[in-house]
Amino acid sequence: MRIEQAVKRRRPLSLTSLIDVIFLLLLFFMLSSTFTRFAEVEITGGRAATASAAERPDVLIRLSAEGWQVNGATFTENDAMPELARLHEAGAESAVVLVRGADVTSQMLVGAVERIRRETELTLSVAR
Repeated sequence: MRIEQAVKRRRPLSLTSLIDVIFLLLLFFMLSSTFTRFAEVEITGGRAATASAAERPDVLIRLSAEGWQVNGATFTENDAMPELARLHEAGAESAVVLVRGADVTSQMLVGAVERIRRETELTLSVAR
């Protein structure tokens, strides 16, 4: 006589608890991670940003698509850096005012601010 055992059927695995655990892990890692911040360029502008509005700056830089004007003399961007260094050595210690023209893009302005701060030791403020 042959005795057959009842075949045990496997219960299907419940995915609900697995999905809950994955969701909690995702939530944990999203909340605990730090996000990369973009480089920030601090720009002060207008009369309120300067120490005294009546004080004339030692260096005035006008940005335009054609080039830079440093104290009225026109230079290319590369030629303006030695001129700014020369003015700094000559005693230009007060803030440099950077005036942008109508044809200057935001990227050109930020590039000029970064380059002036990187290559010179002058204090910079931006006017409109």
